[in-house]
Amino acid sequence: MERFTKLKVLVMLLFYPITWILHANAQPVSDVTSIEEENILKKIEKTYNVKAGGNLTIVSEFGAIDVQTAEQDKVEAVIIFSPADSGVGNISGVGNIVGNNNNAVNNVVIINGKVQNGSKSKLDPRVKEAVEDFEVTFEHKDSDVRIEGKFKRGRKHWQKELNRLKIRFLLTVPQQYNVDLVTSSGGVSVADLDGDVRAKNSAGSLQFGKIKGTVWGRTSAGSINLTSSDSTVDVKTSSGSIKIGNVAGNVQAQTSSGSIRLGSVGGTVNARTSSGSIRASLAGQPRKACSLHTSAGSITVNLLSDIAVDVDAETSAGSVSTELAVASVIRGKVPKNRLKGSINGGGPLLKLRTSAGSIRLKKAAD
Repeated sequence: MERFTKLKVLVMLLFYPITWILHANAQPVSDVTSIEEENILKKIEKTYNVKAGGNLTIVSEFGAIDVQTAEQDKVEAVIIFSPADSGVGNISGVGNIVGNNNNAVNNVVIINGKVQNGSKSKLDPRVKEAVEDFEVTFEHKDSDVRIEGKFKRGRKHWQKELNRLKIRFLLTVPQQYNVDLVTSSGGVSVADLDGDVRAKNSAGSLQFGKIKGTVWGRTSAGSINLTSSDSTVDVKTSSGSIKIGNVAGNVQAQTSSGSIRLGSVGGTVNARTSSGSIRASLAGQPRKACSLHTSAGSITVNLLSDIAVDVDAETSAGSVSTELAVASVIRGKVPKNRLKGSINGGGPLLKLRTSAGSIRLKKAAD
């Protein structure tokens, strides 16, 4: 009978009318942290009045960082400690359904159509000790807010417990603001922001929305994704792919293992990967030399028909092709694996290199 009751509750949750769903299509992380209070070990909340154009700085030894924006003159901070196997802090983005049924044993979260229950496992007392040992300090000066998180006994002391602990820094800042985010372990996410972004972590992905300012990102292990930037971009990962949308300024992108995808770039491009393909589009006339290099993978570059550059493309194993007219400077028969010459009279150098893969110059739509 008990099993039948649980099944009945699950069916009701899945098929109950849409009015039961709580803001399913636009629910930020900070709005849903209360639905699984039984899984929250500790929560810290702070609010500071600031003005647009200020700076948020976070430096933490551990934890993921999620920054959202709103039309407000304040910084709201919520730091949540929870067991690593709980669903707390994982419910963000469009299309997720969050519900609470008082008859159920646990609160229920439906993510991408899958029901996920809260953790029932017994918590190790050492994890609770680690939570209490993690100190969070706040500093507010004018329109700037600084948050630091560290273990009083040192991170190494809790190395075994960290796999069973989750810490999330959930921030809401004014739309026009600057952020500088550092965490030793955990992903970093920044929503659309009218300001500069700096982010660094030792392990975890970097996710950025539409950023109007400069973007600087570093991660030792994780992918990097940026929707767009109205300024310059400089990102690097030791292991992971890089995907960047349209950028008005210059782009520096480097990964040791993974592909690189760049949208329309208004400035110069320097992209390098040891293993993976590279795709990029030059949306304007570069003022300085551009370089795309991979040790294993293809290279595809889209160029406007009126762009003026000097091309130097070579592959050790593969071919080089072009849809644009190139005045070759190579005497005699041009080898299929190399192309060197000028487009529209020449200009800054466009250097393309791959050890294993093809190179293609394609004409972009004007």
